[in-house]
Amino acid sequence: MGWLRVFALVRRFYFNYNYVDSNLPYIHSLFFRRVQFSIRLVIAFLVSGFLAYGTPLKNQVSQLVFLIPLASVLVIQDTVGLTVAAAFQMLTTLVPVSIFLFIVQKIGLGYHDYVAAEIILLIVSFFIGFVGSQAQSRKIPLVMCAVFFATIVNQPIIPSTLIFQIFEVFAIGICVSVLITLIIFPAFATMDIENRVNYILLNLGEMHRLIVQSFLHQDQIDAQVLLTQVSTIEQMVFEAMSSLQTKLVFARFEPSRLLQRIFNLKRKNIIDLTLSEQENLVTSLFLHVRSMQSMVKQCHFNEYHTDLTRDIRESLLNLCSCQSIIINNITKHTLITKGEFMHYVSDLYQAHQKLSKTYRDTGFHRLEYAVISGTTIKSEDYLGHSFFLFQIHTIAKLLISVTATDKKKVVEKKRKTSLKERLIPKWSRILVALKTTIIMGVGSIFVMVPSLVTTFENGQWIFIALCMTQGDTVGGAFTTMRMRLFGTLLGAMWSYITYLAVGDQIYPTFGMLVPWILFFGYIRSLPNWTYTALVAIFTPILINLGRIAGPIPVPEGDFILLRIEENVIGIGLAIVLTLIIFPIFALDLLKENIQNTLEAFRDSVNSIRSIYNKLILDKNPTGIYFDIEKNKEVESFFAAQRNNFYQFITTQRTGIQHIAVEPTFLWINNFSSNHYTTLIEQELDICQILHTIDAALMNINEFLFIDEDEIHLVGKEFFHRFWKELSTLSSQLNGRFDMWSSYFKLSQTRYHRLFNDGIFYNKELFEIELLKQDSYLAELRQTVHRLENEHQDGVDQLLKRFIDLLIQGGTPSNFFPYKKNDQNDLIIIAISTMCFSTIKLVKSAIDLGTTIHNIFELETTHRYIPY
Repeated sequence: MGWLRVFALVRRFYFNYNYVDSNLPYIHSLFFRRVQFSIRLVIAFLVSGFLAYGTPLKNQVSQLVFLIPLASVLVIQDTVGLTVAAAFQMLTTLVPVSIFLFIVQKIGLGYHDYVAAEIILLIVSFFIGFVGSQAQSRKIPLVMCAVFFATIVNQPIIPSTLIFQIFEVFAIGICVSVLITLIIFPAFATMDIENRVNYILLNLGEMHRLIVQSFLHQDQIDAQVLLTQVSTIEQMVFEAMSSLQTKLVFARFEPSRLLQRIFNLKRKNIIDLTLSEQENLVTSLFLHVRSMQSMVKQCHFNEYHTDLTRDIRESLLNLCSCQSIIINNITKHTLITKGEFMHYVSDLYQAHQKLSKTYRDTGFHRLEYAVISGTTIKSEDYLGHSFFLFQIHTIAKLLISVTATDKKKVVEKKRKTSLKERLIPKWSRILVALKTTIIMGVGSIFVMVPSLVTTFENGQWIFIALCMTQGDTVGGAFTTMRMRLFGTLLGAMWSYITYLAVGDQIYPTFGMLVPWILFFGYIRSLPNWTYTALVAIFTPILINLGRIAGPIPVPEGDFILLRIEENVIGIGLAIVLTLIIFPIFALDLLKENIQNTLEAFRDSVNSIRSIYNKLILDKNPTGIYFDIEKNKEVESFFAAQRNNFYQFITTQRTGIQHIAVEPTFLWINNFSSNHYTTLIEQELDICQILHTIDAALMNINEFLFIDEDEIHLVGKEFFHRFWKELSTLSSQLNGRFDMWSSYFKLSQTRYHRLFNDGIFYNKELFEIELLKQDSYLAELRQTVHRLENEHQDGVDQLLKRFIDLLIQGGTPSNFFPYKKNDQNDLIIIAISTMCFSTIKLVKSAIDLGTTIHNIFELETTHRYIPY
């Protein structure tokens, strides 16, 4: 048994799987994962180096042989899926480019002819810029073109298959990187998602436990201490979730379901979710747990709260205990049979039913006490606690539903792109392609114009620097340039040390480069050092191995200084070209993303109203109905909306980092990253409120029956009244979201406004827009007061009706039909949740509007002048 455990531990460590299920957490740590990546990088370098210098390839492509280890370290990535995706994108671009350039060389175009070569280079650059959707996928093909054209213009004799030789060395390096990624510590994106989901589930379970404990506290200060711990865990969970959607994209390049079946064989009878289903599960749970947290933060620890928590404490803690057992069994590879696990699921279901009954009885007794004592139940207390219990019920329901192993999988229908959509010109891609073409054209003069070639010693490093410092935005490009310059200096220093130690000897040079690659391979996994470490790795490979590969080795000191000098010139040119040629500022993309988020909020509010009408109200008759077939379709629609919200918010967090290096002072008066960070948090608040309304709507629809006797407590008129409330609220919020979206459109950079709108906006328009905001926010505050008063009137009418019934000699059972029907009880809680959520939605919209107003005022007026 001991050997089996050791083997299982080694297997999990080697395949980077199931870190949370380990008795040795220091082995399954972030440190060791980074060490694994650096070892993988070193082995790829050594294997490709052996192929380059220990096989006949050295004689076939003597001057290009150093590109094999260079390509291998450039392509290898953190996960198998990411490495395969990078290799696939590069090869799909390199293959047609290589064929085209071979034909060009065969017919003699561009050979020692500057004009012809320049035209062909521009055509190829446009193709690469258009095909490469991201800057990273464009760099290697552009470098290959740079090497090819620099050679055919300047070299007196070149082989007829030069382009295929260049393609061959790149392809060998790419294949080596893919094979090493598959063999040495294979980190599959599929397994990384599984690990992250397990980590997130465990931490969400801990957040849930702490929030429940804070909710059950009698003192608000003690509750806030626990909520501080919750906030810390929330940040860790959010960081783990931030890359889930990106990793899902790269997991498509892996046999995900096969890997899940192999590694999750013991859990297949317990839980068997696809990667997208797992991502939907943890995202939904995160929003519900965060909603619990927000309610406890606003909770009034008064007599109502004290009496309620005293009555439901035992059943609530029992449910939390059962839920923790389920999460532990889902996330850890414990030896448990399906029967034992289903017994735990049954315990959770019974605990859920017991909590519902306890809360129902507690509410009834509280209503009796209010009648007898003559006190008033505040709607805020009643609705807020119903909101909290709804989150508890929904979380338990989610866990029970995903563990049902006999359920039928719903196959998601992917939307097919029509021929018309394929033929529509993608103007953003065309602009990127034109920008790439111009930059390559400027860089090519340093390798094609004879006078400049002589002045700058062939000028190839300038050309390559322009190829490698391109970015998707100005901020991204500037960040890349800064990292490249620093990485070049670090790599050049180690290159000189290597030369002084071993000279021009190949294998001792490899020995000197191995510890350097091992160290910076570890550094490369750090978020803010990725590209700096990559440049520091390949710079000594280029200098030491590339210098030796030449027909006459250049002195080491001259070669290093030449590379640094030309890199500085290339980066300087890149800065100017990035700013003046179709600049795409991260600030503009951030504002566009926020506009899209606000429009998505508007569409979500409208869809809630529309779906509420479709699922619950029938406009032709006046009755109430539900359609189980529509449920699945609507749930998929809500899940897609939620994923869009989360993707927008994640992109905005990244955009703020790139804006910090952009010259924002040229376009706006003040840029405050703190305000934008606050804005993102408020967007997340609105997202979780909309998600709660969606869940409440589906809950009502699931348990709503046509029998009028079953729903007469709520009254048919409630659903129609709530429909009017939703209609009024959606109309009001639509106008506010549109107005706030226009703020970000008005405050974009002058270039973006001129290019997209064809006009400039004057300061008078800014002042007019700012004046509108005060009146609109006042209207929203009045809406909050109106909703609070309406809900309070509803609770007061409920008490009055109860008193009238008792006076007439009735019994409480006639008034509370839901005491005999658990489903009606869930409807009441869901309805209360929707009422509470509408108020929270308006309040969050007010906070969001205030922050947007402050941002707009900071950026467009001189009211706030920094010191």
